[in-house]
Amino acid sequence: MQTTGALMARNISRILDEQIQRWNLEQKFRARAQEPTEFRAQRVITLSNAIGSNGIAVAHKIGEMLHIPVYDREIVEHIATTEKVRVEAVESLDQRALGAVDDYLVNLFRERNFDQSDYMKALTKTITSLWAHGSCIFIGRGASHIISRRFCLAVRTVAPWKHRVRRVQDLTNMTKEQAEAEVLRIDGDREYFIRRWFKLGIEDPLSYDLTVNTAGLSTQAAAQLIITAFQQKFVNVEDT
Repeated sequence: MQTTGALMARNISRILDEQIQRWNLEQKFRARAQEPTEFRAQRVITLSNAIGSNGIAVAHKIGEMLHIPVYDREIVEHIATTEKVRVEAVESLDQRALGAVDDYLVNLFRERNFDQSDYMKALTKTITSLWAHGSCIFIGRGASHIISRRFCLAVRTVAPWKHRVRRVQDLTNMTKEQAEAEVLRIDGDREYFIRRWFKLGIEDPLSYDLTVNTAGLSTQAAAQLIITAFQQKFVNVEDT
């Protein structure tokens, strides 16, 4: 019998295989049409979600409404830590786009106080390469600190403590005490991740363009609110 982890890894691999095939087909079509495929700094949405704030469902609803891919933290982490998959994602870019990604990363590490470990280099390369493929949504993994705010709408979804605990209970069938412990654990893990790798606080309001309290908002309403902010931020803004 397969474990949940094994099933998740298989599903992630299937999703990525399909996405890489799509990228390769798009590049072939562009080449036939002699269309440029260089990195044009597409606009993206980055979403940091407090556990239990419904951020993942909201992100996928946005992706559905805008017809753009959603990369959650599991997908990004899988690419960043699996060399074969990371190489495939990077190599599906053409040489001009790849050169632009490398230039962006050199400037990023020069300008920002990021950790310079191999993991951080793999993570930033992964997120920037996915971004170079076109408009998309990133959930977690510090994408809002990797992609310049000139090109992304950085969002954080939050909700009151009781609301978050109740949602975790509903999704997992945990007791209230177990759900409270799980929310505390995940909050701590995510705070540590951002502080460890980006030397920032996850709750810092200046890290985001928009913070959405999802309590009392449907998934559709929260998604529409974020889409409106996204469109307003980049209205009449040309690629740079």
